[in-house]
Amino acid sequence: MTDNPAERKAQVAAQFSRLAPDYDVSGCFIYFGRRLVEAVGVEPGQRVLDVASGRGAVLFPAAERVGPGGHVEGIDLAEGMVAAVNADAARRGIAARVQVLDAEHLDFPDASFDRVLCGFGIMFPPDQTRALSEMRRVLRPGGRLGLSTWRDPESHDLTLVLRDMGHAFLRPPGWITEPDVLCELLTGAGFSDVQDVADTHLFHHADLDAYWQSAMGTGARRSIEALDADQTVRVRAALAEQLAQYQQADGYHVPATALIATASR
Repeated sequence: MTDNPAERKAQVAAQFSRLAPDYDVSGCFIYFGRRLVEAVGVEPGQRVLDVASGRGAVLFPAAERVGPGGHVEGIDLAEGMVAAVNADAARRGIAARVQVLDAEHLDFPDASFDRVLCGFGIMFPPDQTRALSEMRRVLRPGGRLGLSTWRDPESHDLTLVLRDMGHAFLRPPGWITEPDVLCELLTGAGFSDVQDVADTHLFHHADLDAYWQSAMGTGARRSIEALDADQTVRVRAALAEQLAQYQQADGYHVPATALIATASR
């Protein structure tokens, strides 16, 4: 990934627009999206902003929580994601909508929201501190921020296999896996009462193909698509061995661990 901030944003937007039709809308993102909404304490009647909405894993449970008296909106850099999640919302009769917007330049007045959430998105802005400062700016005094990062994503075992076999696993430069680093980042952006927990959950995949397809619906797709046909065969064989530790009668039960952080303005 390029070091030029504008080019990085364009690459991220293009990558996730292309991912949108196949993006995970029922697995780990949904689970951890609900956990994030619960952790930050979204309440009926509140105004909520969801940064890096993706396919709505945080947006939709937040909309359920605020009810008809509240307001939820989201932003995302990827036009494809925005179009897909807005279509999902309209189909489900949910009032929340998403617009294309840069997290480093939030086009909202100061103190506009009671809660700001960002599920697995803080690794993408080239200037994380600026993005967090913008999130803090649009929070009302006493408002709460909730964000999540991956400690070990569901594709962690695929990462290990790719690296062991000499293939690059492409991650954003801002990937955060350690609680201390996350807390320091939030404190440096002016937040207080910073708390974080590591949340581990098991996700079921009926077989190797199901796991592979799930990985194709995440950011891991870039690394998978970089493989040629022979490399793909070898990686899948090694991955089957790696996943054997999670195998039960009904398939694989694969762990994923997220860091879920909350903080106050």
